[in-house]
Amino acid sequence: MSRLFLIVLLFCSSLSCHASEVMSYLQALAQNFVRSQLDIPSDAKVDITVARIDERLSLTRCEHNLSISLPGKMEIRRNTVVYLKCEEENPWDVYLPVRVSIQKPYVTVSEPISKGALLNRAQLTLAYQDQMLIRGDYLTNPDTLVGVRSKRDINPNQPIRMSQICVVCKGDQVTLTAENSRMQIKTTARALQDGSFGETILLVNMRSGKTVQGEVKAAGLVLVLF
Repeated sequence: MSRLFLIVLLFCSSLSCHASEVMSYLQALAQNFVRSQLDIPSDAKVDITVARIDERLSLTRCEHNLSISLPGKMEIRRNTVVYLKCEEENPWDVYLPVRVSIQKPYVTVSEPISKGALLNRAQLTLAYQDQMLIRGDYLTNPDTLVGVRSKRDINPNQPIRMSQICVVCKGDQVTLTAENSRMQIKTTARALQDGSFGETILLVNMRSGKTVQGEVKAAGLVLVLF
């Protein structure tokens, strides 16, 4: 009797393993199908989670006549459904819920930063957040924030906002570059205002004493066109 029970147990275990392998195979097909339908930005990551399939369903691998589609005119959304249909000797069909998360990169800090601190490259890192949840102004290149000053406390795992930093701060001594298509002149100036990337601020040319306007290009660098 015990021997018969062992045979039955092994047989059931074999069926269970086969069913699990089939379900994993079908889940992978659904995942790859959804991925192929997405236009993913080059700097983003995508997380596609396919719902588990009930192993009690009589599904086969259906390697030769399986179609995968989106029901009706549905488009890929955060929560979507994939339709799998097998038209082999033992036909079947199933709807699989799929969750899609496209994660965009943002610059954050690896440790708490106090107000007034200069950011260095070791403190800056990239993190990712679902594009549906990340909002407002944020940067995607840590190198652009090297040397900027914090205007407020900055916490890890949160996007660094433009309102939290000044790329050039009032009182900073900066390189003032004046250029046109033919020449470039560099001098030293003192900022009279805080400024972020692309903003125009007032400065005092430390050689001539004249007040000029310039566009903030990077930490310690302001450009004047003439």
